[in-house]
Amino acid sequence: MFGRYILLPVALALAASSASAAHLRTIGQGAARKLVQEALVTLGEDGPWVQIVPWKYHWAPEFYSFEADRHNIVDGLLVARYFAVNPWTGDVWDAMACSQITSPAIDKEKQAIWKRSRFPPEAREALHNKSPGACSETLLRMGKKKQ
Repeated sequence: MFGRYILLPVALALAASSASAAHLRTIGQGAARKLVQEALVTLGEDGPWVQIVPWKYHWAPEFYSFEADRHNIVDGLLVARYFAVNPWTGDVWDAMACSQITSPAIDKEKQAIWKRSRFPPEAREALHNKSPGACSETLLRMGKKKQ
């Protein structure tokens, strides 16, 4: 009788851990930040004057999100760019324009992330189709993304 009471919590714990395993992130915040740095290089906005800080993007809590700030040398105004990084694939998004930023260096890192992920090949499209926040609806309206 005692054994039944032990087995139920163990079975529940195993079920919960396997369900949450599907939601595990493939990359950490440091790797996501490096992808944002590479995106800034691609956009021609890198340099020692750029500061990348975590940004709380409430509409995409599962993504890593960052704000990249720099002061405009001409008029001294602060220029901010907002990025969201898919934690399973490394896809880098301009969070305000709802567009992906890519380059050969970003693509190379994304391939390495995918190889390390151990996700089954059939999961690739579904994970790459994830977009940050309101971008899902925006892209659907524009006809650029499948549901």
